[in-house]
Amino acid sequence: MTSYTNEDRELLERPAFAVLTTLGADGSPQSTVMWFRLVDDEVRMIAPAASVKARHIARDGRVTVVVTDPGNGYAYVGVRGLASLIHDDAAARAELRQIAARYIGDAAGRYVESLSADPRVLIVIRADQIRGRHSQPPG
Repeated sequence: MTSYTNEDRELLERPAFAVLTTLGADGSPQSTVMWFRLVDDEVRMIAPAASVKARHIARDGRVTVVVTDPGNGYAYVGVRGLASLIHDDAAARAELRQIAARYIGDAAGRYVESLSADPRVLIVIRADQIRGRHSQPPG
């Protein structure tokens, strides 16, 4: 596993949106805008257990994640790695509360409680390759 730079971590600690790309059975990519949080060196996300992205990861854990700086579209962190699924609805919802708090603050608890009872999975991504660009736009 590779490591994140301090600049990478600074961007990933902000409530920016991530684009998670998984692979379909035919190899075609499927991209989804996601909430996330970085815990140590793992990117964590939540999804319904029956979602396409969860089914893709269960079959083939290769994923990419791209997070763009909301204030500078030229700055980003790209992660290529392996995702695993943790099938524990209570743990996934607890993690979702923490993830949601990054984006919607005090409304996170109400948001999680308002979700359907359909089981959720925790997606844990460990990076094999990290590429960050933290400079200003060209010109």
